[in-house]
This record gives sequence, C-alpha cells and structure tokens, in this order.
Amino acid sequence: MDVPFASSGAMSRAHYSLVCKVETAASVQAADRVVLDEINTIRSTLQQSYLPIKVCKESLVLLLYCATALNAASPGDLSFAFHHAMNLAELGGSILEKRIGYTFCLQMMPPNHELHLMLINTLRKDLESTSIGRIYLALEVLIQIHSEDVAPAVQTRLQFLLRDQNDSIRRRAHMAYYALFRQDPDRVKWLEELLTHAGDPNVIPSDLMVASKLRSESMARLLNSHLHNAGLSHQRSVHAILRALREGGMDLDPRNTPLVFDVIKHSSLPPTQAILDAFSLLSTVPSNVISEHQAKLSYSPAAGIRHLIKSGDMNEQYIFISCLSFLHPGTWTGSRPGDPAVFDGWEVQEIIKLLSSQDNLIRKATLKVLYSVNPSIVVTYYSQLTQSVRPGLSVVAKGDCVLRLFDAMEIQCQEDSEQYATLLKELFAIVEGDAQGRIETLPVLEGCVDRVLNRVRNADMISRITLVTGLVVPLTELDVRVGPTLMVILCALVCEYCAKLPISPVEILRGMAKRLALFSPSVQDACLLSMLRLSAECSEVPEEVVQTVQELSQSAGRYIRGVSRCEQFLRFSRQRHILTDIVSRVPSSLPDFLSALVNYQQDSVGRLPPHQGSSESPRPSQIYSPLPIASPNKLRYEAYAPPQLVTGRQNLASQRLGEVSSCSPGNIAKDLPRESSTTAPPSKPESTVTPGELTLAAAERWLEAGQTTQVLEGSTAVALDDLTSRVDLIALDSPFIADHVDTRPEPDFEERWNSMQNSNLRGWCEASTDTIVGVLQTLQLYMRVIAVDQPPFEGEVKVLVRGTPADEYAALRLRDGNEEGCLWRLRCDDLALRMTIKRLLERM
Repeated sequence: MDVPFASSGAMSRAHYSLVCKVETAASVQAADRVVLDEINTIRSTLQQSYLPIKVCKESLVLLLYCATALNAASPGDLSFAFHHAMNLAELGGSILEKRIGYTFCLQMMPPNHELHLMLINTLRKDLESTSIGRIYLALEVLIQIHSEDVAPAVQTRLQFLLRDQNDSIRRRAHMAYYALFRQDPDRVKWLEELLTHAGDPNVIPSDLMVASKLRSESMARLLNSHLHNAGLSHQRSVHAILRALREGGMDLDPRNTPLVFDVIKHSSLPPTQAILDAFSLLSTVPSNVISEHQAKLSYSPAAGIRHLIKSGDMNEQYIFISCLSFLHPGTWTGSRPGDPAVFDGWEVQEIIKLLSSQDNLIRKATLKVLYSVNPSIVVTYYSQLTQSVRPGLSVVAKGDCVLRLFDAMEIQCQEDSEQYATLLKELFAIVEGDAQGRIETLPVLEGCVDRVLNRVRNADMISRITLVTGLVVPLTELDVRVGPTLMVILCALVCEYCAKLPISPVEILRGMAKRLALFSPSVQDACLLSMLRLSAECSEVPEEVVQTVQELSQSAGRYIRGVSRCEQFLRFSRQRHILTDIVSRVPSSLPDFLSALVNYQQDSVGRLPPHQGSSESPRPSQIYSPLPIASPNKLRYEAYAPPQLVTGRQNLASQRLGEVSSCSPGNIAKDLPRESSTTAPPSKPESTVTPGELTLAAAERWLEAGQTTQVLEGSTAVALDDLTSRVDLIALDSPFIADHVDTRPEPDFEERWNSMQNSNLRGWCEASTDTIVGVLQTLQLYMRVIAVDQPPFEGEVKVLVRGTPADEYAALRLRDGNEEGCLWRLRCDDLALRMTIKRLLERM
C-alpha cells in the first residue's frame, strides 16, 4: 500500500499496519489468516482486567475492520467484545468514542442479544443529555437501529425533540420518529400533520428527507407551496425541494412551472442533479401547460440543454438524452402549431448518432426519445440492424448486435407480451436461421438468454403465460427450426411454466426429443433436464421419446455420459411419483429443479429408512454414516438371474451365501453392532429386495425410497445369538459395506462443544430442525443426532458431524423458534468444515 500513514485515515499505527498486511498478502487465504490472527490478538487484549478506554477504542475499530475484511473465512463469535462496546458507548468521554461503541453494537450485536436492553438505556440517557452532540448521536443511532423494544422507551423524549428549536435536532428527530413508527399508520399520520402545521413555517425545508418519504398529497401541497415562496434567491432551498418532490414521486404544481424554467435556464456547467430533477418534474405537468409557458416566456426547456449535444463526455450525453426524454416531443420538435423546433438539422443528426453509443443506457434513452417522436424511426433502425447479423461475426460482436436489436424490439412492444413473442421468434429466425449455418455449430448467446428470462419474470402472471405460450408453440411444430439460444430459453421457460401452459406437455416433450440430437452436448443437457421436468406433467412418457434418449445415451460424447443425464432421464421418467415429489419441494426454475434432483439422489444413497412411529424429531443418539459403494470389480459373485421373490420362513443364518437377501444401506448401517446406537430393528416385515435388484442398485448407486430390508419372523432368535455371523455375512457379500467397520467409541457431544469455544457461529434459519438434519445428511459424513429431550442442552437438537481428517468435528445446536424456523449455533475448529455447514444453513 503506497499511501503514507499521515494521509491514510487510519486511527492508529496498529490499524495502518494491519491494513498494509492485508492489502499486500500473497493470496486471499493469506489475507484471511492475517485477519484471523489479529482477531485472536484482540481477544487476548480485551481480556485484560484494567483496559484503558483508548486501547478499547482502538481494539473495537480493528475488530470492525477485521469482521468486514474477511473474504472466505468467518470471524467467529465476537460476543467477547460486546460488553466493551457497551462500556465505550456509556462511558466514552468524547463523541467519537461513544460513536465507535454505538457503531460496533449496531453492526455486530444481534437484535435479541441480552445486552440490547442496556444499549437502549444508554440511548435514553444520551437523548436526555444537555449535550447537543450526544443528542445528535443518539438520534442518528435511532435512525439505524432495528428493534421493537426501542420505540416505547424513547417515545416521550422523541416527541419533545420533534418541536425543538434547534433545526438539526428537529430534522434528526423527525427521521428517527419515522424510522421507528413507519409501520404504524396513525403515528405516520400524526407526523404528517405536525410537518404541515401552519404555525411553524420553518419546518420546511429542514425536514425534506422525511417529507419525501411520506409521499402524501398534503406533503406535495406543502412542498409546492414552499417552492413557490422560495424563488431563485434561495437557490439551495429550491434545489432541495425539487429533489424531495422527485424522490417522493410527487407532482409539480403547474403554477411553479416558470420557476423550474428559470432553474433550467440558469443551470451551471457542468450539469448537476438539479437539472435532472427539474426536467423530471416537468414530465408531471400537462404538455399544453408547458407549451403555454414556452409561448409566454419565449423559452423552451430543451434550449437549456442543447449545449450538451456536442459533448464528448458520456455522463453529459446521458444527462442530455434523459432530460429530453422527460419532455413531450411536441414541445421541441415543431410538430405543434405555436411550438417552433428547438434543434437544427445537424443537431438532430447528433441525437440519432447516440444510437451507436457504447453506453447501453444512452442507447436505450435515445430509442425512447426517437420512438416518442416517430415510431417509424425505430422500426427503420431495427430493420437496418437485422441486416448486420452476418454468419462471419464473432460471438461477442453477434451478441452485442442482438442485444441492440432487443433494445429496439422492447421499445416497439412496450408491455404487449403477444407482440414481444412474435417479434422474438422472428428475430431468432434471423439470428439462428439457415443462413447462419448448422445448428450444432451455433453458439449460445448468454446475454440474450438473460434478457428474455428477465423480461418474463418482470411481467405479471397473465403476461408471462401469454408470452411463454407464444414462444413454446413452435416446439410442437416439427418443421420449425429452433436454434441453441432459443432452445435454452425454451428449456428454462418450459421447466418453470409447463404446469400452467395451455399446451399438451406430451407434445412439447415430443418436439424437444425430435430436436435433441441436433444440439451440442451442453444444450442437450438443458433439454434433458427440461424433458425430465415435463415428464412429471405427463401421465405416460411416449415410447419414441424414451427411444430417442436411449439412442443418444449410446452415441453421445463423454459430456452427457459424465453427468449421466440420459440415464437420469430414463430412470426417473418412468417414476412420476418421485418427480412429482421433487417438484413439490422447490421453486420451479431449472437450476432449482436440478439442485433438488441432485439432493434427492444424494439423500437416497446416504439416508436411513424412516423409523416406525412418529418422526417429528430425531431419535436419541441416532447415527448417520455414509456407506461407500463398492465398484463392480469388487463383487465376489457372478451376475444373478432375474430377481425372484423370496418366500417361506427361512432362518437368515441358514441361507446359502449365493442366496443372501440384500439390505438397503440404511438397514445395513442399522444392523451393525455400534455401541452407542439406540436404533432398534424393525418389528414387522417389510418389502423384499432380491439379489438381482441389489445388483442393479449397486450399478446405479442409489435405492428407491420404497425398497427396505425384510426382516423374517424367524430373525428374532438370530438377533441375540448370531450377531457375529450377521456381520461376517455382510462383510463377505454386500457391495454396500466398506472393508472394515469403525469401532471407535462415540464422541461426547458436550465435551466436543466445550473444547471449541473459540470457533463460534450463530444465526437464524428459515427451516425446521428436521429439514436441517436432512440437508446435513447430504454431506455424506459421519453424523450423530441427539434428540431435543436428551442431555446435554435439553430443549435443543444436537448434531455432531465428523469431518476429514477424522479427528475434526463440528457441533451444532438447533432450537425451534416460535414461528417456522430455528436458531442455530455452530462450533468447529476446522475452517473448511465450518464454512461448508455455514453455507448450507444460510442457503435454506
């Protein structure tokens, strides 16, 4: 870092040194390590018995920096610093010291922390102080704080400060009152009446910020009244009122139009925000009123910005075209009698040249202006631009050209979804038509995919269905050419809206299958996923579709085989109940569907079968452990004949090795004699999995949820006397069990929890404890779950996860909230495992 200490803004040499180390670190990981080491140093410093306020202040500043400077790591539990921050806010001798204490509490302390009431008490003391600086600070904290406990504690004092003679105090008090009571309509109405009180003419413009947030007709009248009385002699107040009117979405009173004309006429160079505010407010005044004032004053607002036409600065170009877009074209084009044209011919040409600007916002604003003048200008521009889409263009140049066509197309369509779908199909007929080459050689234009999907999602539901229906219809027409970019768009839309479309899902499925072999592997991947989603809407998948996917599976390249997408389709398309269950769990977008599909497959490999009886909470000390699947070359038997149903009352121990009944992974784990497991064997027979089905399951790496181990009636006698033979039997012939059994004693949860006090994380998750336990199973790690009514920490679900290496553990405590969701606390010394579990919890 080249900045010297004197001009760095650092609070101390230690602060400056730390920033230098982080900025010059060799990697992100190295920078995080520097920050984590500094946090440990600060923790040791704050544990001193007698800590000077200066040291406390510097430590909290360093800790704030550390908490925000981390890239991938977590700062851990910073609660060790909370009482120091509270002491600094309470006892700080200067406003700066108190501000540091308040800021740390606002940024780092959870709203429900036990010290939060002390923070509120300190705020009350500062509000009642005779020091204006402390009152300022307390009001600024109230504007930022988010707590239901604050409002009742400070309400009386705050109402008194609303009428304070000090302008700065009164302004902050209004903002604090609005921030605390904005959800209460009665109190907001009372604040509005207070601001509009006729006997207090000095309220406005000092409280423009809160006035703009109220956004009411009475506020608009009040602001317009003050604007009318201000005049140009109070230019700063005029600009502030214009900003408040614009930010509040309020209309300009037509009688203030001449004043706004004067603001534009006397605007300085370079142009400021005030000129944009002025033109924006003129758009709320009827155009005939604008024309009348132009005739009276012999001045047009457009003339006030014509000097910006020749500017080479893109910011000034944007201000010019944005201001022009706020005016009705009849007021400056000369198309109305009595309103002469403002711009000369060469100036109009300069405006049209802005269509070629490198800035996307300038191009869009220019299209909007030209379309308002004459729609045929945009139609001609669109037609000329389509001719520039040539086969020889690079992917980047072609994508940029198509996005410019999208801009012109969206201006023409406005909110008409049916017209948008028609123009979009016509556009892709040009961009991905026969003249562009073979379909498999064409690239996917990612910017176009994003543009269309965003357009669909920003529309209302009726417009969405209309647009998607218009785009999907060509899929059912086999003679229509569909390119890769349009196909990816259709895959995403079909996956999300297939249940709402008035088109048969079977016909869409046939249309996608017919075109499947034409695309590159990446597009085929998206197609197969969308087809799989469509299968959930079909009572039966057509045989020709299945045959097409089978042929693709045999002839496709390594990409499709690598992700097993074809096999995935062939497996799940015949099991509609599974697909329906997956679809019901997640949002309907294509990425969400893929994620749910992957999670289901992972769960089906590692999860235990459901226990009998109630499953509202995990059983005490229940253990989940991933079971590795042996590769085919480890199997010690020949391929079985077609599976036959096993009948009769045969004793499990007397069966021949070649006729061993298969077990699902969950049941095998349950049968192993683990010391701490309290899982009991099933008490009644379940469905049988034959050896032939076991072989298929080993090849596919998963078992269907309905397949569980049958426990014969005669197995009761074996349960106590033949444990050794059962383990040997599994070890010899089951492809689901590893070569050895982990016989290490179970770790004690409380002991592990207490040993990791320096690695704390906590948060809120919008999911139940059962859901969280199910998600943690997808990690495929050893996992022990202790029920809510079992020690230690009764009232919470305890989860212990063992990582790799095996001596690293993560301890998780889950407490159900009053509503849907739960509070979680995590301790883990291993950074990788800690961050993995933290991200899983944050995504739920």
